[in-house]
Amino acid sequence: MQRKAFTLIELLVVILILAFIISIVSPAGYRLYNSFTEYLAKKEKSESLKEAKFNAFITQTQNKEYNISILGAQYQNSTPSRNNY
Repeated sequence: MQRKAFTLIELLVVILILAFIISIVSPAGYRLYNSFTEYLAKKEKSESLKEAKFNAFITQTQNKEYNISILGAQYQNSTPSRNNY
């Protein structure tokens, strides 16, 4: 009874095909990884900016001062006190 085994040529051909496929896929995978990390960095920066704006708004409203900027002109209003009525 003979066992059918892979020959050395068959193994080398399979290794060669795998190496060729990996050489094609790896640059695309590298670019995909880089674009994904850039996306995550932009998203994190955006979330940090939103959080900073929200904290500034909360701080400003707790101080009861409202700064309004319209076309570069600054207007500063305070909430009216009850003595003005």
